[in-house]
Amino acid sequence: MRKFLIFLAMMPFVCFGQAEYNIIPQPESITYSSEVYTMSNSWSYTKAKKATDPSIPEEGYKLDITPKKVTITASTKKGFYYGQQTLRQIVRQSKDNKLQCLSISDKPRFEYRGLMLDVVRCYIPKDEILKIIDIASQVKINNLHLHLTDDNGWRMQIKKYPQLTKVGAWRVERDTPFPNRENPKEGEPTPVGGFYTQKELKEIVAYASKRGMTVIPEIEMPAHSVAAIASYPEMTCPTMGDRFIGVLPGIGGKDASIIYCAGNEKVYGFLQDILDEVLEVFPSKYIHIGGDEAEKSHWKACPRCQELMKREGIQDEENLQGYFMDRMISYLKSKGRKAIGWDEVTMGHPKEDITIFGWRGMGQAAIKDARENGREFVLTPGQKLYLIRYQGPQWFEPYTYFGNNTLKDCYTYEPVAEDWSPQLENQLKGIQGSLWTEFCKDEHDVEYLLFPRVMAIADNAWRTKGISNWEGFFKGLNSILSVLWKRGAIYAPSFNNIQHKVMPKDGNLAVSLTCERPDVEIRYTTDGNEPTVDSELYNPEKGLIISKDSKIEKIEAATFKDKKKKGQLLTLTLVDSKAKGCDVKAVGCTNGYGYVLTNGIRGSERHSDFEWAGWYDKDAEFVVDLGQETEISGITLGSLSNCNMTVAAPRKVSIYGSTDGENYTIMEHGTLPDDQVFSKLPKKININLDFPVQKVRFVKVVAEKPGLIPTDYLRGGQTPWMYFDEFRVR
Repeated sequence: MRKFLIFLAMMPFVCFGQAEYNIIPQPESITYSSEVYTMSNSWSYTKAKKATDPSIPEEGYKLDITPKKVTITASTKKGFYYGQQTLRQIVRQSKDNKLQCLSISDKPRFEYRGLMLDVVRCYIPKDEILKIIDIASQVKINNLHLHLTDDNGWRMQIKKYPQLTKVGAWRVERDTPFPNRENPKEGEPTPVGGFYTQKELKEIVAYASKRGMTVIPEIEMPAHSVAAIASYPEMTCPTMGDRFIGVLPGIGGKDASIIYCAGNEKVYGFLQDILDEVLEVFPSKYIHIGGDEAEKSHWKACPRCQELMKREGIQDEENLQGYFMDRMISYLKSKGRKAIGWDEVTMGHPKEDITIFGWRGMGQAAIKDARENGREFVLTPGQKLYLIRYQGPQWFEPYTYFGNNTLKDCYTYEPVAEDWSPQLENQLKGIQGSLWTEFCKDEHDVEYLLFPRVMAIADNAWRTKGISNWEGFFKGLNSILSVLWKRGAIYAPSFNNIQHKVMPKDGNLAVSLTCERPDVEIRYTTDGNEPTVDSELYNPEKGLIISKDSKIEKIEAATFKDKKKKGQLLTLTLVDSKAKGCDVKAVGCTNGYGYVLTNGIRGSERHSDFEWAGWYDKDAEFVVDLGQETEISGITLGSLSNCNMTVAAPRKVSIYGSTDGENYTIMEHGTLPDDQVFSKLPKKININLDFPVQKVRFVKVVAEKPGLIPTDYLRGGQTPWMYFDEFRVR
């Protein structure tokens, strides 16, 4: 036990209005007094001679500020380091060199508080990793998970196998978004990439260790291994023949199914040799060995794999992966280490002990495995803590995958459900934010996705269960953002932007505007002029109703604080249609957004922007009630095609009319050509159908699903979604 005293050069103290500090992560307990400590510009440190509080846990600390001194008490260097970080935040938030006297007793909720960096899809220079470590450690993140190998690159020098970095660290140039990148051709130049020498990785490990952080390496297996197999093709199944295998620049399509051969004994020796060098560089208790998204068609066709299964009595290919992983888990165990794997590892029923990282959905597979098998696990759910997702209203964000994981989402996520047993809760070691870098071009893109969400995850992982203070967190964030600014790091200001929701209501439009930032006001206009601090104040309790007879063509809104505009300008352009604001019944709508079909707003090219009604693997059907019998002569249905994101337009659209909502007659139908149904790049489509004037009240639309994506596309053979946005009636 050590007691550390930090003496800030003492000055006479005075009383002043009591301050409250907003510290990230939120301390377990903090008590203020009415006195203050006044500091000069110099700091001096004195180490106490004996321990005074043996009850402080490994990463815990106590911080006391009295009128005469500042004291940090801790039992380890980690605890002392974390106490220092808290003190630094207090100093940054103080005024006139005066510190409010207080007493803090603090310790983390979770022992594992992690951040994953995918350095494969986007090579992150060593100095940038050091910067990220420095910033993340200040908010008490204690594990850095480096994703070092994948289909798109091999980033660690392995001395015994130099081809891994000579070939595997480099890929072809493709100046298109990740999902649209065509696979490499033999002989193409491979200028994009990079790798870390073992010396550089040891420097990263040492730098992190001084800041209370452990670096955990990940070597992917048996899948996500194309870069390694491009370097040593003999490590895959003989089903590949002499076919060229190159490092993938993008999703890879069928090439992403290339996998280590489970029936080839040389593969196990190859991976053990690699792990031997990994263990020399990384002293961490845990070594991550991947295990996710292993498509097993090659194993099913491979005579070696099938012979192994027969010999070992392995019933199917999923259990063959269990056999594969067990061998690597056992090898690490023999070296005094413990394996980590993604939650698909549980599908192969491994017999050896492994820590599971739950990522699919909300991490249900890891939770189920923990209940059934008693394994420890970490949660990094894609729906809450994947930092590749949009961190604010998508209309303002750089293009990426999927839906939103905002700053507030990361802050408010609670990993432990009410029905968990105490035993299950104890098996949860912690949580992790995971940054996959498919859409990053450089370190600036990386920082934009990381910050400030890392701060919210750090707070979530540290603070006491059931305790949260979103407004206080946001106030404390200003102090942290100043650190980023000084370090030359950038961060996303997405929390300043407005998320909209427009719903049809009794023939009108109900407009909802929200901003997750708690200290701003929203002002808006409907006259075509950009809003100012003097524009109409949006009242969230009343909302905004645009009547069906209104001539308003555009709504514009922005956030303001202290009479200054904070966020980007939201512009909602209302389309003209007899169906605008009308009730709609979307039959079997998979994503639940049927209301957007008549809400007057046209969606973007991002099918996840909450302005698209989606149907998966079924014909789409919806009925619009025009409110009264109305003469109509045509319709326009907005659709979308983006096959590299498994989205296609309908094959055929039919329009039916009815006066009573029960008896329908066909009014028109149309068939779309293949080049409209299937597009490799995101493309919005307007499906126009005209017909003789008819008087109807109800309009039914049936859109026929397109079939599988053509085999010559990267997602060939997969079942696409259909998405529709504004349904316009003329």
